Amino acid sequence: MKSILFFITCCMLVSCLHKNKVPSEIIQPKEMQNILWDVMRAQALSVEIAHRDSLVNEVAETKELNKKIFEIHKISSSDFDRSYAWYTKHPDVMRIIFDSMNIQIQRLNALKLKERGKPLNEGSKNKIP
Repeated sequence: MKSILFFITCCMLVSCLHKNKVPSEIIQPKEMQNILWDVMRAQALSVEIAHRDSLVNEVAETKELNKKIFEIHKISSSDFDRSYAWYTKHPDVMRIIFDSMNIQIQRLNALKLKERGKPLNEGSKNKIP
């Protein structure tokens, strides 16, 4: 009886371990993170462009920029859609991607603040009119 319970417990543990393993036909987490980063920046850019130019359709601009992003990453929109659907069904894996993106944003912001806080060096002080 103990061996049957042990076997069932082992099977359950093994099945849980592979629950969030990303299948090979799905865009892998690091690449998905890079693509999502570009897609989010493209959406922000589309909003900015549409606000500056009333003749620009925000949705059409976003689609066009996403098309370019997919070409750069050598994927199709259906590859992205299928992968994004898989990640939304596996929020633990998606959370890891978004946490990594959040850290990336924090690093960029810290670098920007550091650059702003740098004093001008002696050579550049004389060049400012």
